[in-house]
Amino acid sequence: MALENRDPPAWSPPHPSISSSTPLVLYNSLTKTKTPFIPVDPSGRKVTWYCCGPTVYDAGHLGHARNYLTTDVLRRIMRDYFGYEVEFVQNVTDVDDKIIKRAREQHFLAKYKADHPKIDSQVLADTRLAYDKYAQDTAGFPHDTVSIEQLPEWMTTQKTLLESPILDETQTIFKVRILALDSVAKALRDAQNNPSPDPSQFWPLVDSVLSIYLGDVKKSEISPDQHAIFADYAAYWENHFNEDLRTLNILPPTVTTRVSEFIPENIAFVQQIIDNGFAYAIPGGTVYFDVDAFERAGHYYAKLEPGNRKGEAKQEEDTPAVEAPTNVATTSEAEIQNEKAQKRSPRDFALWKKSRVGEPGWESPWGYGRPGWHIECSAMASQVLGAQFDIHSGGIDLAFPHHDNELAQSEAYWHKNPKESRGPVQWVNYFIHMGHLSIAGSKMSKSLKNFISIRDALASGDWTARKLRILFMMGGWKGGLEISQNFRAEVDLWEKTVTNFFSNVEALTRESETSGGPRPRHLFRSQEKQLFTDLETAQKDLHVALCDSFNTGSALSTILDLISKTNTYLKENQKSASNPDAYFSLTAVREVARWVTKMLRIFGLSTSADLIGWGTDAPAGPDGAQNKEAVALPYVQALSRFRDQVKSLALVNKTIPVCQELLQLCDSLRDDQLLHLGVSLEDRDSSIGEPALIKFGDPAELLAAREAKVQAQLEKEAKKAAAKAEAERLEREKAEKARVRPQDMFRTEEYSEWDEDGLPTKDAQGEEVTKSKKKTLKKAWDKQKKLYETQLAKDAADAKG
Repeated sequence: MALENRDPPAWSPPHPSISSSTPLVLYNSLTKTKTPFIPVDPSGRKVTWYCCGPTVYDAGHLGHARNYLTTDVLRRIMRDYFGYEVEFVQNVTDVDDKIIKRAREQHFLAKYKADHPKIDSQVLADTRLAYDKYAQDTAGFPHDTVSIEQLPEWMTTQKTLLESPILDETQTIFKVRILALDSVAKALRDAQNNPSPDPSQFWPLVDSVLSIYLGDVKKSEISPDQHAIFADYAAYWENHFNEDLRTLNILPPTVTTRVSEFIPENIAFVQQIIDNGFAYAIPGGTVYFDVDAFERAGHYYAKLEPGNRKGEAKQEEDTPAVEAPTNVATTSEAEIQNEKAQKRSPRDFALWKKSRVGEPGWESPWGYGRPGWHIECSAMASQVLGAQFDIHSGGIDLAFPHHDNELAQSEAYWHKNPKESRGPVQWVNYFIHMGHLSIAGSKMSKSLKNFISIRDALASGDWTARKLRILFMMGGWKGGLEISQNFRAEVDLWEKTVTNFFSNVEALTRESETSGGPRPRHLFRSQEKQLFTDLETAQKDLHVALCDSFNTGSALSTILDLISKTNTYLKENQKSASNPDAYFSLTAVREVARWVTKMLRIFGLSTSADLIGWGTDAPAGPDGAQNKEAVALPYVQALSRFRDQVKSLALVNKTIPVCQELLQLCDSLRDDQLLHLGVSLEDRDSSIGEPALIKFGDPAELLAAREAKVQAQLEKEAKKAAAKAEAERLEREKAEKARVRPQDMFRTEEYSEWDEDGLPTKDAQGEEVTKSKKKTLKKAWDKQKKLYETQLAKDAADAKG
């Protein structure tokens, strides 16, 4: 029968499951809830993000590392996991009160040292003036009654404060200041006994206090247009900060905005706010934001921290860039108080600040001045990202007043009348704030000088860039995080587990690629099916975790759980004497390892591209780590096979003394010599011909792992010995108790009369023992009688033996 041509049936497209996709939700500081993330971009692919960057006047500390490392992880997840095109803008604040003060101090200190190559009488006199002023300015220090000579004795009264690991802000400031005074006092006392002090020893003791003094008394020598003094200082610390970010493997911003390069934009931004009716200039040149006018127009002030709406804003201009005495009003302070008196409301904050003596300034419609702290971010973010963008991030300490003031002045600039607008006036859609980092309960702060710098932390060997990233991912991005010993141990365990997993997979892969023999099997049994199911479950769980406001702690737990299940699969299917035909699918294991590697790369934990493992910073050329391992592998394999053969022969003849020595040499090769070369041999069941598994690693890490293993074994043996000693002690006590005649066991002061078997009939007061008590005593007597008779028999047998 002839077949006719016919059209195929219509293709049925698959229908997506409603629950197949989990939407990304973010904890939004504007709502205090988790809200679905929807980009401004109509296509839904681009994300615009502004991050408050550093104020560059000192070294970055671990608190900064927590902020910027965590932000980097979230940014990478957005870009590399969810697939968004992220435009990431980050500012550098290089015009700021703290920078001005520090730059001025360092400028005059350097000039002073150049003018005084020797520690002469003028230096000593100026240092004494600096000490006296600093002592007078230190609230709580008895400068009138404690002389330089008496200071060491007085410092002993502060022992509790100096040794306490947990201090509040006031105590921390006081501690820092009295330590500085003690340092200067020591230098001055030493100079009294040495007519020619060594400058290399003198200057480090007095720098911090003398620089503050010089920066204050000489500030009038700086004109507002001497920008280089401040720019050079800020540039040094900006470069320092950027080097730290590179060390921590933090991605550079898409766009960097520097305040000093956006002065015209800042001026135009302030002018527009004035034109919109939400700011005013006062005589002298300072411009204030008018909070009341802003609210009368229908806007809302303090969106992030509504509880601060009625309070007086904590503004940067409230503190002059000078070190002022606590009981003397400086000219700058008097100017500030006069300006504050001209504010229309205590809540108003400065948009443009008049330049004072010793401060840089730029020409503006209101006179020489500089941008206020808050306006800088508003002007730069608006210039690059426009009237509305997706995400604004920063530390939680910036929420008020900085970010709330940013929102107010930006909405005032992009003014829409809220009463006439159909939609809400919203400059930023999502505000995310990174939590504080504390050590021993104290928040780190550059201004309090109680921080551990990023470089010191890495140089100490206690931390690596990877460990810090793991730590901050485990702690999550939103809440406060305290570094504790337990938390540190958790980080070490996570990293060690992942490292060992990668090491095993890499070793098994190398072994499979270099070994000859029959064609390898590729089975797909229930065990392999379960492993792939575990992988799929982990992928789903991790996706849910990341969609849940970037729950990185849960994501890391998911990865660790999958590795644990994979390790169990390998262990249960390892060849042994009892199961020589055991099989495991290296393909399935490698699939798990590839996915784990992919996620680590997304998180910024791995530098690996398509390889399995952490990756390496070494070059990919002939000197690269991977290349070195490939070159070394054939030689290590030959040595390992030779060792396996020697060990097998020695085990067969281990009663021969020379074979005992050979076994010791085999152990020494494995446990000492090769570890120093970065090679680890993991012995397997040699009775069925399983060769040692070859692994490569960092020699220091391999040796540390060996020491940890030895220590664990020693502790295990110590516990075993202690348990044995305790068991022997209990056995001796039991034997001694068993040797007591039952007739004598109750002859104590508790009783006064006994029967012929030694059972009590009357208590110590002469009262008859109750029937219930007699019954209890009789049971104990019968039990002791059996023990006694058994012990007598045992002792008799031991005597015969």
